[in-house]
Amino acid sequence: MSSLVGSAAIESPNALTILVVDDHVDSADIIAQALETQGHRTRVAYEPLAAIVMAAEFRPQVAILDVNLPMMDGYELGAALRASLTGCRFIALTGDEIGLGCLRSQWAGFDGYLTKPVGLGELFAAVNGARTSGFFTRDPKIDTRLRDPSSPRRRERARIGLDGPREEVRYWTTTLRCTEAQLRAALAEVGTIAEDVRLHLEQLASRQR
Repeated sequence: MSSLVGSAAIESPNALTILVVDDHVDSADIIAQALETQGHRTRVAYEPLAAIVMAAEFRPQVAILDVNLPMMDGYELGAALRASLTGCRFIALTGDEIGLGCLRSQWAGFDGYLTKPVGLGELFAAVNGARTSGFFTRDPKIDTRLRDPSSPRRRERARIGLDGPREEVRYWTTTLRCTEAQLRAALAEVGTIAEDVRLHLEQLASRQR
């Protein structure tokens, strides 16, 4: 994120509450500091479960989410946060080149997309609602590919654990769109791999239709 350091400041017309989530500590802190120079109030989380707890108290108007988070990705985190943060705008953040990732972020309901290293102009434009130069028109063929559960997954196969804080249970029931009882039953059937549980729950739902 070196491009954020030493760049000219750009004034934001309105102060906002902004949540920054990135497992790269320096990247998250630098983005938050840059936004604070414009008068915005920020909070930083370095992993998804902490972000869910923080968002419930902080109630951000904008959430900047790294899509390549450990345990669960930023798209899943965005879905979980969106359920309780009415009116919040979500911005995807990634180290990948703009392309399929930008298209996927649009399909997942994000309002903006930033690629590391982030320039100040791009950051402030995204936060203030302007589309960045990397904005693409969605392609239905790519949407179909991204929706296909058989598509290769680049992230780690996350494991579901329900013995921790209640926020962790809430995260998984929100992400997988099921009740706690359904989730625990699925874990007993197929194990703790999140992708296996998701497919199992989808198969059960399709049988009940």
